[in-house]
Amino acid sequence: MIKKVIYSLVFIVSVFLVIKGNAIHGYKGLFIMLVGLTCLLAELYLYNRKYQ
Repeated sequence: MIKKVIYSLVFIVSVFLVIKGNAIHGYKGLFIMLVGLTCLLAELYLYNRKYQ
């Protein structure tokens, strides 16, 4: 149960980082979006790892 809550919080924070990074121009915004994307991909990897 606690895993689902953590995954949900990480997902919400990651999407927030991508959206917030899109509003900031320059390399700082790009870096923020890349951090959010990395978190989303890591979460997707962890989810799919148990089904391999």
